[in-house]
Amino acid sequence: MDRFSNLPDDVIYHIVSFLSAKEATCLKFVSKNFQNLVTIKRNVVFHHWESFKNFVDGLLAEPASYRIKRFSLKLVSMDFAQYKIVNDCLCNVLKRGVLDLELDINVKEDYILPSDVFTCKTVVRLKLGCGFVIDILPKNALLPALKTLILDSVRFYASDGCAFTRLLSASPVLEELVIDRLNWEHWKGSRFVSSPTLKRLTLRRKEWEPEPETWTDFESVSFDTPSLAYLKYKDVIPYGYPIVNLNSIVEARLTLPREVEYDYWLNRSADPSNLIRGLKNVEILSIKVLHTMDLLFYNFKEAVPVFENLIHLSVTSEADFCWDPLQILLEKSPNLKTLTIEGPLHYNFYEKLDLEAVCECLLGYSFLLSCPIKVLKITEFVGDIGEIVQMKHVLGKLPCLELLEVHVQARRDDKKLQIMADLLMLPRTSSKCKVKVHFS
Repeated sequence: MDRFSNLPDDVIYHIVSFLSAKEATCLKFVSKNFQNLVTIKRNVVFHHWESFKNFVDGLLAEPASYRIKRFSLKLVSMDFAQYKIVNDCLCNVLKRGVLDLELDINVKEDYILPSDVFTCKTVVRLKLGCGFVIDILPKNALLPALKTLILDSVRFYASDGCAFTRLLSASPVLEELVIDRLNWEHWKGSRFVSSPTLKRLTLRRKEWEPEPETWTDFESVSFDTPSLAYLKYKDVIPYGYPIVNLNSIVEARLTLPREVEYDYWLNRSADPSNLIRGLKNVEILSIKVLHTMDLLFYNFKEAVPVFENLIHLSVTSEADFCWDPLQILLEKSPNLKTLTIEGPLHYNFYEKLDLEAVCECLLGYSFLLSCPIKVLKITEFVGDIGEIVQMKHVLGKLPCLELLEVHVQARRDDKKLQIMADLLMLPRTSSKCKVKVHFS
């Protein structure tokens, strides 16, 4: 007989009240008595107020041995009269060993999350959205088990120090942070992402509001994340990045569009230099917007470091988008193995009928002679004469190329055969180069 079987029921209830749902589940397999007294609800999800209200009435009457693994509450709206019911439920759920807590409620600014949300010892994944305003964290804020934090349209104010900074400090084992529909300029306080344990960070801006008063609150963004391996960053570049610690970065996906008038942006003296330097250790770099190339790697080319570890580069392109910034990147990437052009190959778009015409950014193609890439991928290719001529120049200059992978946009069989024949007949400097064509 196991040592738990003879314990009184009230003692078992008391023991379980200290356990997470995961730990309570394990104990159910240890003792038969636990199996009879402990209830584990794996997934509790509500999308409608009436069903939620009925659940709350029963939940408050359940003993401490009633444990919940995942709790999700999604409400389109909530009025003042419902605040207490929601908060009473949350406080109760947080005492039942919950591991995954998801709150997606369209709330007004006067709603305040219960402080228990920020002192829960068991929650591993926490999602808050949409519209929560977090102003004050309790002095004893601590989320010792929290590994994933997702914030959707959440705003932080600074009545008692920066609530966002304090939340990160209260999460000592945090590994993943996702901030969706981000509007830094609506935050009051530091825009400082600081965590020694964070490994994955996703920041996605909602929209840009080019109002003069918003700029005054959007001076800088900093990253002190020495363990960060993955960064997905969609934003408008602020005045600067005072602190950038990305020493462990492996993969970065950047979407930094020019959403305000360019002259206005320049007049604001926005400076991404520290961000550019901070990416020096990146191994996989993806640039998803055309203007990101110009803004980062051409206008601030003096800040571009040598990317010793970069082996895979993916850039968005258009036929008429010059390769000046790409040239800088290639020259600074001595160990690059794979280059993916997301879009068509660049050529002299305005001189389609002149087979000898070459865009100024490509004159001589000398920057390709020292390029070490082994794989070149092009995701959009229609077989225009300008593209074929440009491909001829590129293949004639890449000495290490082993694979050209082209995704061709053609429907007619005769067009497909013609493009295939044109590509296969192009001379290649590298004798190892093979051509792989995909049709769509």
